Amino acid sequence: MDELSSQNVQNEEHFLDFHYAAQVSLWLLKPMGAWPLQQQPTILEIIVYIFSIAITTFLQLFMIIPWFLSIITANWSFYDIIRTACPLIFVNTIFLRYLLLLFHRDAIRSCINCVAEDWRNVVIAEHREIMLTNAKSGRFFGMVSVAFMFSSGLPYCVMPLLLPSPVNEDNVTIKVFPNPCELIFVDVQVSPFYEVAYTLDVFACCVFYTIFCGICSLTAKFVMHACGQCEILMDFFEKLVDGDDKNESTINQRISNVVTHHLRILKFVSDVDKVLNEICLAEFLNSSCNICLLGYYVIVDLRNHEPMIQIFVYFVACVSITFNIYIFCYIGEQLVDRAQKIGTTCYMIEWYQLPNDKARSMIFPIIMSSYPIELTAGKMLKMTMSSFSNILKISMTYFNLLREVSSRDV
Repeated sequence: MDELSSQNVQNEEHFLDFHYAAQVSLWLLKPMGAWPLQQQPTILEIIVYIFSIAITTFLQLFMIIPWFLSIITANWSFYDIIRTACPLIFVNTIFLRYLLLLFHRDAIRSCINCVAEDWRNVVIAEHREIMLTNAKSGRFFGMVSVAFMFSSGLPYCVMPLLLPSPVNEDNVTIKVFPNPCELIFVDVQVSPFYEVAYTLDVFACCVFYTIFCGICSLTAKFVMHACGQCEILMDFFEKLVDGDDKNESTINQRISNVVTHHLRILKFVSDVDKVLNEICLAEFLNSSCNICLLGYYVIVDLRNHEPMIQIFVYFVACVSITFNIYIFCYIGEQLVDRAQKIGTTCYMIEWYQLPNDKARSMIFPIIMSSYPIELTAGKMLKMTMSSFSNILKISMTYFNLLREVSSRDV
């Protein structure tokens, strides 16, 4: 296909392709108001968007504020504090990430538009298959995250209804919530306030789980899309010297195409990292602390012969959080690997067959490939598999320290 004429050709199925790639993220984040509006939205879309943000924020604060009030008013032991530390860290880091999504909504919209434009402009069947393969991987990570998170989260929400209710020193049964809940002007132990508060608490839990999975899905979508673009660029490099029967453009046009495509990838990854680096840092802190704490809960509950549903919930939650940080590190590793292969591919082509002035043009892609393309946590830590192993080591160190301190406390 001639390069000049291909600029006016669009992928006829680009809308369906983009929807396929973004579907999981869209379903999870749009009801939460975390999926940015496109340019020139209608009045109804703006009203629904603001309403979604208001409801989501209210439910999150309904859980967090009464939780802190419970901590302030109750005289908790060390063991009580440890038992509530994991979910408290979890909800606060998710609320922080939700606020970051809202803060970066313009940058997220720009990244989404860039992805949509790539789907619209792909006209070679092999390149479209590459993008679909990477989109399928991004969807898979998002759906598995949902499966793990809700398989532990929903039993956690109903667990207080299934376990025996505690009795205080006055022989009065205490109605338990999924999370500590203390309201200043309302006695939540009295019906119907208990039922209303419990229902709101469950809805708030579902909101947190949805945001948690939505962030994972959005990250996988962006990074795997960048990986697909890297593979397409490598294909461009391999066909740069001789071209092929599907590309009858001149050597100047092919060189211009690969340089432009490379710059586009670098800018896209840079924009994605600006959006996600703070979110990845919060994910790193959440995972490092909660893998340790959830492992501690499982060990202690097994030793104390607690109900199996409680042990199951903590174990699956530990697996879910571990898998989530694994996704971040795995796709970060894939991005670094594909970016490094760009420079190798550029060097390995038969560039010596090009005229001297054309061959010199290949120096710039090789030099640019030496600069890292990576996903970072707070611009401090690379999200790669080596970081994943470091997170597990840190968690095990905290776990051993916590077990030692708790044994002395007992």
